[in-house]
Amino acid sequence: MVGRGGRGILSPGKELRSLLRLRLLPGVGDRTVLRLLEREGSARKALALPSGEFSRLAGTEAEAARGSYDLREQVERVLERCRDLEIRIVPLGDPHYPRALLALVDPPPVLFLRGDISFLERRSVAIVGSRRATATGRRTAERLGRELSDRGIVVVSGLALGIDGAAHRGALQGRGGTLAVLGSGPDRAYPSGNRDLFRRILDEGLVVSEFPPGEGVRPYHFPRRNRVLAGLARAVIVVEAAERSGALITVDHALDLGLDVFAVPGSVEALQARGTNALLRDGAHLLTGADEVLEVMGWDALPRCRSRGMGPGRGRADAAEPETDGTYRGSHRARGVLDALDSVPRSLDQLVERAGLSPKELLATLTRLELEGVVRREVEGWCRPGQVG
Repeated sequence: MVGRGGRGILSPGKELRSLLRLRLLPGVGDRTVLRLLEREGSARKALALPSGEFSRLAGTEAEAARGSYDLREQVERVLERCRDLEIRIVPLGDPHYPRALLALVDPPPVLFLRGDISFLERRSVAIVGSRRATATGRRTAERLGRELSDRGIVVVSGLALGIDGAAHRGALQGRGGTLAVLGSGPDRAYPSGNRDLFRRILDEGLVVSEFPPGEGVRPYHFPRRNRVLAGLARAVIVVEAAERSGALITVDHALDLGLDVFAVPGSVEALQARGTNALLRDGAHLLTGADEVLEVMGWDALPRCRSRGMGPGRGRADAAEPETDGTYRGSHRARGVLDALDSVPRSLDQLVERAGLSPKELLATLTRLELEGVVRREVEGWCRPGQVG
């Protein structure tokens, strides 16, 4: 059952349980799971392969464990933990699975989401940088997070110390909010110093992890987290990064996905600025304020919203057009929301009164209309660009 605000999990069926068994098998990584799913068409069929074939594809350790009672019990514990904490399990192929992640070489076979999943459908920008950030770097990250959020943009980061935490805190001060991608299970606040921030994001934003509840951090988790972080953003901002900073892994993934990369310049004497200054030398956009992001992305003058997963920020194809006769042929509720809108941005409170819907119903409908390109979200609220009848 799904809880309030899209929280919780769908009633788990045999295929979901089978997928979790594959995901939790020892010695089996995402690429092996993806290869098995592509080859067999489902997790259930993959687990039913003959012993020799399964051992060849997944390894002898996985073959020895795939039918064990302990593995089945582990899956049930994960499901129980998800029910208790209202964690939504989103497998590859689910309608709520972020389309942009499909562009990754090895998209996570399953995601664990905790919070408001509508954050996955909004404009988003990642802010990353050094854990050992200077006071100036932290202030800059917090300011950029706040400025972007004030403009209705979701700030994506990794909940680490330093730049990540500052960006999250700034974003929580604005209307766009923030999304945290974890290197641990969605029930683990890491580092412990960000526990209060973690709780705030759970209440006001979204936590995303490819690791099941109960799984702690491992060194190899963070590079994997960084690829998801890049995949969930439409652009990446780097604030302070040394020459071998983990933030530059996020940049590599962003470039592979064709995303725009921004860097905040720093002193030539600062170790924390060597990576960002190198990015600028190599062609990243120089950044000092949020409006520069909107200008490069074209978000300050978009006639309509652009859908996710269609390439880099500049030059993305527009989202769905209305019908050729100018009439929008959506649901009755969607048409009612459109009737409540005009070219002047309206706040959520104004639209609740005009459309006669609850805030939850209204936000869900507005998000859908924004993805379809017939509604635009501005700093002041939502509006209808052009004449859509």
